[in-house]
Amino acid sequence: MKIPIIDALETQQQWLTFSAQKTPYAYINSPLTLVDFQSSFLQITQLKHNLSDGRQAKKYSVGDRSSERAAWSLIEHNQWSLKKILAGLSALNFNSNVRDNSMLKAHSNITVREFFSKQKCIISPRLLQQITPLVEAPKKWQISDIERMISHQQYSDLKWLCQDNSLNNTKAIVLQLISYPDSWQINIRKEHIILSQHRKFVLQLKPSFVANTDKAIAPVRSKPLLLQAL
Repeated sequence: MKIPIIDALETQQQWLTFSAQKTPYAYINSPLTLVDFQSSFLQITQLKHNLSDGRQAKKYSVGDRSSERAAWSLIEHNQWSLKKILAGLSALNFNSNVRDNSMLKAHSNITVREFFSKQKCIISPRLLQQITPLVEAPKKWQISDIERMISHQQYSDLKWLCQDNSLNNTKAIVLQLISYPDSWQINIRKEHIILSQHRKFVLQLKPSFVANTDKAIAPVRSKPLLLQAL
């Protein structure tokens, strides 16, 4: 099954377009979620950027068994903003009577549940998307820029700064950048970039913005990862 990826659900038109799909089931880039509206219940799975096992993802189910009206009332009550809906659900105390919360008073028959997903195959869409080459130097370097640069070998003067066997090739570096972006740091020194993980120097290289598409690192392409996931 190919799951579409949508940038956002923050306006009435975006929600109407999403719900009009043959299967209203899609990854959302911001906030990073999987949204399922195939029944009268709106189901939202909260994802992390490096999620590779859906059973670790928190899931919310909101609605009324007899009608879609409750779910739509909640969406409209939150100004058609998935971000606001998710923020409200995340703030609920499920150890008490969640129906007392003001965000759930949009409809009299609305019910809400919080649980962990049972679907192992759900992974972050961040791991499914094609990594494209850079065309120019970014104003401020981000980890995603480093992924693109290394994946398409847009660099020269590569120098390894550690002897960690798990980080001794560029393929391993890219996979680590995708899976654990928060553990990496970027330092700029004149024309070079120094990449560190957990404040430990890993490598140094000089950016070059000519994509080497013939030698791009295959495992970060979307199709193999999609097939592996599903």
